[in-house]
This record gives sequence, structure tokens and C-alpha cells, in this order.
Amino acid sequence: MKASIYFNYTSRSLVRGGQRTVLAIFCVAVGVMAIVSLQLVGLMINNAFNSNVRDANGGDIAVTSQNQPFTQSDLAYFDQLKKDGSINNYTALITTQASTGAQLSLRASFSVRVVDPQNYPVVNQPSFTSPANGNVADLLKDKHIIVTQPFIDQYKKKIGDTVEIHMGGRTGDRRVIKAQIAGIVTASGVFAQSGSAMLLSINDYKNAAVQPVAPSSSPTPGAQPAGATQGGAPSAQGTQGTAPSDATPSSPQTGTGARSELVYDTIDIVAPAAQIDGAAKKIQNQFPIANTQTANDALKQQQDTIDNIRKFLEIAGLLALLIGGVGIVNTMQVLLSRRKTEIAMLKTTGYRRFDLYLLFGLEAGMLGLIGGIIGAGAATLVSYLVRNLVQQTFQLTIPFLLDGVTIGGGVVIGLVTALIFGLLPIVQAANIRPLNVIREMPEGRGASSFVLTGVLLLVLSILFCGLAIVILNNDIVLGLVSVYGTFLFLALLSIFFGLIILLISKLPVPENLNAGYLGLILGALVISGVIYWLLPSFGVLFLAVSLLGLVVVFLPRTWKATIKMAFRNLGRQRARTTTTMLALFVGIFTIGLILVLGQNLRDQVNKLLTNSLNYNVFAITSNADTTKLQNKLPGLPGLSTYQQHSLVSSSPISVNGRPIKDVLPKKTGGDNSSSSVQRMAALYFLSGIEGYDVGNNQIPNKSTVKIVQGRNLALADAGTSNVLISAELAKSDSLHLKVGDKITLASVDRVTTDTVTVVGIYKNVTTFGGGLYPVLGTTDSVNKLLPAGFSQSIFYLKVNPDKLNSATDIIGNTVPNAFVLNLASISDFIDQLLNDILLTLTTIASLSLIAGIIIIANAVALAMLERRRELGILKSVGYTSRTILSEVLLENGLVGGVGALLAMLIVAIVTWLLSVYVFKSTFTVSSLVSLGLILGSAALAMLTAALVAWGAVRVRPLEVLRYE
Repeated sequence: MKASIYFNYTSRSLVRGGQRTVLAIFCVAVGVMAIVSLQLVGLMINNAFNSNVRDANGGDIAVTSQNQPFTQSDLAYFDQLKKDGSINNYTALITTQASTGAQLSLRASFSVRVVDPQNYPVVNQPSFTSPANGNVADLLKDKHIIVTQPFIDQYKKKIGDTVEIHMGGRTGDRRVIKAQIAGIVTASGVFAQSGSAMLLSINDYKNAAVQPVAPSSSPTPGAQPAGATQGGAPSAQGTQGTAPSDATPSSPQTGTGARSELVYDTIDIVAPAAQIDGAAKKIQNQFPIANTQTANDALKQQQDTIDNIRKFLEIAGLLALLIGGVGIVNTMQVLLSRRKTEIAMLKTTGYRRFDLYLLFGLEAGMLGLIGGIIGAGAATLVSYLVRNLVQQTFQLTIPFLLDGVTIGGGVVIGLVTALIFGLLPIVQAANIRPLNVIREMPEGRGASSFVLTGVLLLVLSILFCGLAIVILNNDIVLGLVSVYGTFLFLALLSIFFGLIILLISKLPVPENLNAGYLGLILGALVISGVIYWLLPSFGVLFLAVSLLGLVVVFLPRTWKATIKMAFRNLGRQRARTTTTMLALFVGIFTIGLILVLGQNLRDQVNKLLTNSLNYNVFAITSNADTTKLQNKLPGLPGLSTYQQHSLVSSSPISVNGRPIKDVLPKKTGGDNSSSSVQRMAALYFLSGIEGYDVGNNQIPNKSTVKIVQGRNLALADAGTSNVLISAELAKSDSLHLKVGDKITLASVDRVTTDTVTVVGIYKNVTTFGGGLYPVLGTTDSVNKLLPAGFSQSIFYLKVNPDKLNSATDIIGNTVPNAFVLNLASISDFIDQLLNDILLTLTTIASLSLIAGIIIIANAVALAMLERRRELGILKSVGYTSRTILSEVLLENGLVGGVGALLAMLIVAIVTWLLSVYVFKSTFTVSSLVSLGLILGSAALAMLTAALVAWGAVRVRPLEVLRYE
């Protein structure tokens, strides 16, 4: 047989297939679109983080130390390393937060890097967008600055504009400089994922206008205004995340004029490849408080995270591809079922079974190829939309790029998927016996038929698993677990759904009300009551359905006949109906779980913020600003109570006489390694003291702090350096801290030290509502570590919500140099973040739902084909097109509604399990969300069925019954 016959036959068959061919192509296209678009997004994220890790790290080694910054004398050590060849070059930076006005806020701040223009960066130059061939050394001088594109977008600036930069804001001096934008760079290279950022010359920083504030002669920090109480004041560390990263006291580089020496918090280093690890170890030993990170550490840390994100996206795409594959099976069955006579004629004229395999396989391949091309093309647009959602949700900078290999691979995936899932209907069609077709006898359903189907399903699963392993970058274990785990879950669901469909298909539709039917309705009402007691929203739905069963008895006879036919038709092709219901179930379950969990998490966070916080505004002041705010608070509108604590940053020197470098865990890997996490946690929990005026009975409040060992601070601790430490710190395997231990802490400027004694170990009672610093001590312990001429306090205020905005404005105007945070903005920020996350995940889940819609269309098309003779008979006995269409709509509405109902029931169960065993809270399923998804699913199924069946139900009886 000539090869041209194969291509001519298959191409003409696809054209004759019409609507069914289009649906088959859509099935392939949706699956390919999902997998390719999510693969592209994963590649974009990978490129954004890993395109040049060395530049993003600042060099081969990045050394940071916030609480014990590097002095000029410390830099001599790096000079020595450079001299002996351990490193090639280094540059010291100062990083701080700033704003373009006098008031910092959570969203209006940006980061500033104070650098030496002649020696920054030590890696590649940033990528300039304006001027095109810009250079840091040439542009960063004479009060000129370089900013990132996100800064330009945030503040609507351009080259040549002047910006007033306010740096610091919580210390005794406040540096203010007016500078002109000389260059704009992309958020890549040394600025990768830095957001709004700015480069400032070290010389301009030194010469910046300093606004010193005289030391405070404030009254006792714990003094309260008339009518204020202490009981509602917060007293324990708990939520460092409630303030931006700069909500800690600034390093001495922004201290008073007496401390003119600049200190640096970051050192970027380049070194010979063979010397990088050795140099990092030397630096870590020399500066045990600092954190060293090599470019390789950063790469491993980011790669693990990125790999997990990519696997999640790829598995989500595979799920949509699987559902699309099921649609291919249904569509190929539709296409080949219409051609039974044609297949019989081909066989009788001498075509062998192998010839039919080639013919129909080529047809499936052409469907897959066309669908793959369309899907891969659509994936470029979908990937752009998903990338924008991810970028907006997680505040990332993700360059948009297209990968030809991935897009081309999508076409191949479409072709392979069509062949894999077309295998079952192709083999079944090729096994049609001509004699059975000519005599109009049904195909045999014997044991051999079931065995063949089982073998084909096994081969299909193996082939799809192989495809999944290739898509998952040859991860065999993940591929096997994902595919066969999904198959097992769907198989169990299929059995359950099959029983539900069987039950619905047997429901009676009586002509008159009788005792048996009334008993059935009463039983349903009782079950509805039980369900309402467990799950109120679903109980109401079951009650409504039960009452509808009673209403059916009183409907017109024609309506009853339509309802009964819809019930019975569900059971005629249970396997197909189950498949359709499963496809809808996957999409609705995923979307429902995302929405329900998101809504509950948002409610829980808002509830915690409302109930756990004993304050809703806090302000950090320095020196004389503390006195100004104290004097203003008695007349602050809406203020019911406040408490003031003193603050000081610190760094550990020794524990029980042992140097801290001998006590801290040795760093054995990147920042995600167990030793690194323990090390950073130990340093954090010793990073600062929040002082209580215990002499005036100001002690940590028991409503927020639980003493698990030792005792609480008391009046007798006045004048001492007794402290409480966090239980998390006491759990450290390396420090082994306990009550009675002594910890030597140093001030930020390293001028003074103090040895504090642990008298108690505390645990936070609430998630939110704690203090700013983890060590709880006395004002005396704070004062011993304060740099000369500088003091800092934090005010926790409880303000009437109606007066919150005006009170915050008054505080900002009174002490413009203070850091003031209205915690209502935290709630808004969390709500917006959760909404963005929900939108992103729902968009990804919707790809599976689209594939489910295609399966509904295929199922309806196949049903209309099988019932063609039945439709002709119904119309010949008086049924109208509208009546028949209403039966089709009711049938598919039941499939969509029941599938969504079961999905939401399982969502409710999963939500309850997660709330009990993971979140340790009480989660509920919103009735509005459940009802909306169930009714929406039913309406979507009915709309799809109407579009597909509209022409089929209008067939003329004569056309169908002419040859009967």
C-alpha cells in the first residue's frame, strides 16, 4: 500500500471529524499548554536566581556582620589576606534602609549600599539601561547616585531627577543628602532580587548632612502617664517579622559625631578558585560572629529551593496533561466509534490489523502534533501571565525569556501524549469484527476483552510514567511516586464515584407520593440533619436536595420523564460518566482547597493580630526624641495604654568563659545546612536586649511570656544584669544554656562589654504580640552596652482603632526621625500577599479544570453519537429539541454538581485534618465558597453540554430512521 494513502486517509478523516477533531486537538493543546507554560516559568525562576550566582553573591565570598560591624582595623586582616594571596581583592560596604521622606514605612523604603566607587563591584559591572555603557566609577561621584529599575518604577523617577535621601531615622543622627540620579541598572547581577536599591558613594555618605539629636534627659523609661496601665503592655519577644529588616538599631556608622570612624557590615571578596574555601574558613575563624557565604554555598542554597519550585510546577502541569490524555481517550473513541462500518469495510477489503494500527496511529499522531504546536504557542502567553503573577506575589524580579528546547519539547510531548492515550481506543477499534458490524451485533465483552483492556491500561500507565520521568528531569523516584500515586488515588475515587453514579441512576421518580418514597425522603432529611451537625454548609445543601426530591412528585409528567431519563442515562455508561466526574473533581478540589485554606489562613492571621497583640502601634525613638514622644503621649487621641522599653544591640563574646567561636556550631555547608541554621539562630537570639524598668515593677507580662525554667524578672533584679533567654536558644545543642549561665555581650561599637546572668528561660505564649529583641533584661543591662551619647527606646501603644490613623500621623509629626509602624498595615500587607498567592495557585489549578471541560465536551459528543437513533425515536413520538436538550443539560449538570459536591466534601475533610494536625487551629469551609463552586461547576458542565449538543438534538427523525 502506498504511503500517500496513509496520509490522505488520515488527513481526510480528521477533516470529516469536524467538531470531534477540534476537541481532540484542544485536549492535547491544553495539556501541552499547561506543562510547557509551567516549565517555562520554572526556567525563568531558575535563570533569575542562578544565572550569575557569583555576581549576586557580590563575589566569591560574602561576609556580613550586622551586630558587630567591621572597623577600619578589621580591614587590615583582609589586606593581609590579599597580600599573602589568599584573596585577590575585596571591597567594604555599608548597607542601610532609607526613604525619600522623613517617615519610613513598610512599603515605601529602599535599600542603600554605600560603596567605594573605585573598587565596587569586585565582580562584573551591573547591567546599565541608562546610560547604556555606564560604569560605577564614572557615575558615582559628586552627589550622583545609581538606582535600580524597580526604584524608578516605585518612585516614578528618571535620569537627572534629584532625590532627597533620608538614612537612619532611629538613631541619634540622621543623614540626609540630596543627590541626582546618574544611572539606572537592571535588578540582575550584583542587584539580583534586590528590589528598590541605590548605590551611594562613600565620600558623599561621609559628607552627608548629619542632624544630631542631643542625648535624652528623659524621665524613668518605665514611667506611665496618668490613667495609663501596664497590664496590657507587651513584654516578650515574638515577632521580629512585624517590622522591616531595618527595624533594629543602626550600626555606629550612623551614630553621633563623636564616633566619626565608619564601620562596615558587608565585605565582598574575590579569590583564586583553589583558595576560596580556605579563605572562607580563615575569615570565619577570625570573625566568629560574622556569616560567610561562598558563591557555591549560595548556588546550592538557591538550587534546592528552585528545584522544589520547578518540580511543583511540573507536577501541576503533568496533572493537567493526564486529564488532557483522558480526554484524548474519549475523543478517539468518539472519532473511531462513528466509523465502525468504515473499519469493517477496510477489513473486508484486505486491510490487516497492523494496517489499521498505522492508519489510526498516524491519525492520533497528527492530532498530537497539531495540538502540541497550538499548545506550545499558547504556553508562551500563559507563561508570561503566570510569571507576572509569581513576580507580583513574591516581589521577585524574573526576566521573561523563552526556551526553544522547552517549546519544541512541548510539541514532542503533544505527539507522544496523543500516541500513548490513543493506544487504547486504536487497539479496540482495530479489533472490531466486520461480521458483528454488518449484522449490527454488539462487540463481545468476554474475558479476553477485559484482559486486553487491562493490558492496554498497564502499557499506557508505563508509557505515561516514562514520559513523566523525562519531564521531571529523569527523577525516577518522583516520577513513579507521582504517576502511580495519582493513578491509585484516582482509581479509588473511581470506585467511589461509580457507586455514587449507580445510586443516582437508580433513584425513583414516582408518579404519585407513596409510603416508600416518603420514607426515602424522610431518611434523606435525617441524613441531612446529621451532616448539618458535622458540616453545616453541606447539611444545608443535602437538605435542599432532599426537599427537591419531594417537589419532583408534584411536577408535570413531561418533566418527570425528563428527570427519570437523565437519572437512567447516567448509569448507561458508568465508566465514561465516572471519568468526566473525576476530571471535574480534580480541578474543583484543587481550587476549592486553595480558596478554603487561603481564607482560613487569612482569618487566623487577622484574628491573631487582633487578639494576641496588646498594642497596635509601635515607635522606635532615639535620644531626645524619646522625651518628645513621652511628653506628647498623654494628649494622644485614642491612647488607652502604652509601655516603654529600652533597646540595645549586642553580640556575644563568650559563654561561661568559653569564647563564642568555640561554642557556636561549626559551619559545614551553605546557609540551609543544619549547622548554619543553628549558628544563625544562636546569634539571632543573642543579638539584642529589650530592657524593663524592673525598679518600677515593669516586668515581662505573663499573658505573652511563659517561664519554662527559672523565674521571671522581679523588683530585686534592679541594678543587675539578670536576663531571660528564649527557650529556642536554650535548645541549642552546642550552647547548652541553662539557668545560672553567664553570657558576655559586647556593644555594637565594641567599646564596652557586660556579663549577663540567665535567671529564667521563657517561651512565647502567642505567635504575635511579642517584643522586638529576644533577650529580656533590665534597663541597667541595656545601659551598660549603650554606645556613648546614644540611647534608644521602643514604645508599644494601644490606640482606639477609630483614632489609629490620626494618632500615627501625630506621632510622625512629633518625632519625624522615629520609626513608626501602624500594625493595621501589617494586616493589609498579609491579606494582599495571601490574595496574590491564592490568585497564582488558582491560575495554575485552573489549567486542570480547562482540561476537564474538554472531557465534558467529548463525553457529550460521544453520548449524542450513541443516542442518535434514540433521539430520532424520541422526536418521532413528540419530543421537541428543547425537551431533549433539557434532559442533556440536567444529566451533565448532575455530573458537574455531584463531582463538585464530592470535591468540596473531601476539601472539608482535608481542611479539618490540616487544621488539627498541622495548623493546630480550627478551620471551617465557607458555605458561600462551597455553594459557589458547586453551582459554578454544574453551570459550567451544562453550558459545555449545551454548546456541544445544540446541533445534535436538532437532528431530523427522517435522517436517522430512514433505513430502520
